[in-house]
Amino acid sequence: MAKVFRPHGSLDVYIEDNILYVKAKYTPNSEMVGHFQEKSKEHIDALSKAPWGSIAYLEGDSIFPLDAKEMIEVNISDMTSMGLIAIAVIIRNSESPNVVKHFWQSIYEKQKVPHQFFDDETDAKSWLLNLIALKKNQTN
Repeated sequence: MAKVFRPHGSLDVYIEDNILYVKAKYTPNSEMVGHFQEKSKEHIDALSKAPWGSIAYLEGDSIFPLDAKEMIEVNISDMTSMGLIAIAVIIRNSESPNVVKHFWQSIYEKQKVPHQFFDDETDAKSWLLNLIALKKNQTN
């Protein structure tokens, strides 16, 4: 029987301007992915009525074990089916930012989700809002 652990770290999820903000600071484990799913469900349901994007703040070295990576891939797929059009990522305080970037890039590319890595929120938000506006104009 697999041992169940508590989610490691902290997670803040909120909505602003059709953007789901995910601020995560943790030592990754599959329980944290489950915790994200619980915390984000009502926000994603609320956003699903129109195109939306996400800004993910990844604090530290956010590389998950294989079982959690598979959960993340399913979660991203579910989110795209509910209107997610792109993800902006900001990596902070990582000892290996290129490794973290490669890890997340492999997930987003596998799920065919447009994504971009940024150093600050202003550029990330501007990029997402432009994509959201373009998508809304295409659907009108």
